[in-house]
Amino acid sequence: MKEGKGLSRRERGLRTRRRIYKTAIDLFARKGYENVSVDEICRRLGMTKGAFYAHFRSKDQIILEEFMNMDRHYAVVAENLPSEASSLEKLRIFNREAIRLMSDLGVTLMKVLYHSQIAPHMREPYLVNPGRNLYRITDQLIREGQERGEIRSDLPSQELATVLINAFRGQLYHWCLTNGSFDLREACEQLMELILRGIRA
Repeated sequence: MKEGKGLSRRERGLRTRRRIYKTAIDLFARKGYENVSVDEICRRLGMTKGAFYAHFRSKDQIILEEFMNMDRHYAVVAENLPSEASSLEKLRIFNREAIRLMSDLGVTLMKVLYHSQIAPHMREPYLVNPGRNLYRITDQLIREGQERGEIRSDLPSQELATVLINAFRGQLYHWCLTNGSFDLREACEQLMELILRGIRA
């Protein structure tokens, strides 16, 4: 049976989109994000640029969609946090699930994502967009903790959220630099305990 035969148009489109995504990520990982062009992705797939652009506006969009998938995951985690838990415990759970996702995505993909954000043409990296769910939810949990008297209030919630996120970003970057040489989840659990001691009221 010919590949794709019997599938609906939408299913064929989704299959093609996944092929483009996987091929692009593989090329980015092996050659470096800025060294891969849309032309090369198309050559590898044996498709026209028109077919590529029917699914993605640019190679940047491939990366952007992965970040957006991550943010959707953060929103689901936040919605399911136990309402009876303290704000500190909610922060711990939220962070644990965020790190679990990145660990599951794997060091290769995380390297690609980070590399794409420091590419020479990247003027407004999505990674540091303060409107992302990662920033919004972390700030919300810290602000809630301040209102409850559980988290120190001598610094604005947004400032504390940025410090917390940057600390874990540093840990993730180190994980990428060492090619996943340590247990990311375990290292981040230890880091979280240190941070919680520092922000507890």
